[in-house]
Amino acid sequence: MERRDFYRIEDRVHLIKTPIEKHLLSDDPYGEAYHIPRQALLVSQLQAIENESRELLRQVSDSNRALGTYLRYLDEKIDMIAKYLVSHDKQISQKESINLSEGGISFYHATALPLDSYLHVIMVLFPSYATIAAIGIVKSCEKIEEQPSIYRVGVEFEVLLEPDRKQIVRHIRRLQSREIRDQSHTSNENN
Repeated sequence: MERRDFYRIEDRVHLIKTPIEKHLLSDDPYGEAYHIPRQALLVSQLQAIENESRELLRQVSDSNRALGTYLRYLDEKIDMIAKYLVSHDKQISQKESINLSEGGISFYHATALPLDSYLHVIMVLFPSYATIAAIGIVKSCEKIEEQPSIYRVGVEFEVLLEPDRKQIVRHIRRLQSREIRDQSHTSNENN
């Protein structure tokens, strides 16, 4: 198996991790069997609709610039309302530290997870509130604290839809850009 190195970044996300048996694996990490919170999917579903209609909006804008601008403003308003609703969900606002790449995720966990076991993972990325669902296999689990027990778990994505992989890449690039800007700003202040 060819292993690619992916750029990894530290982040804080809302994370739901659910162990699943191998015989319950599916090609669709968004299937009803996984009980994904509907409010977590709202922003992602709206983004999917936006992506599907992008070409149509461009065509409308080409033929009627005012109508195209108006439709973009409506889209922004809907997006703002959805983000407001999701941001005020107490459960989704709980964040935890992770290390993320397009190939997998690592996180801290209170109990050991068996190697080669499967997890269904739901991540809500901030500040976009994009939701990613994936199925992964536990590739590493090492104890890093004794009292209380804390494990660092590494999960490689086995099932990750292409639009979600692209969303992760965009998210990582945004965070990289922000880090570079912050470093540049800090170094300019120190000069």
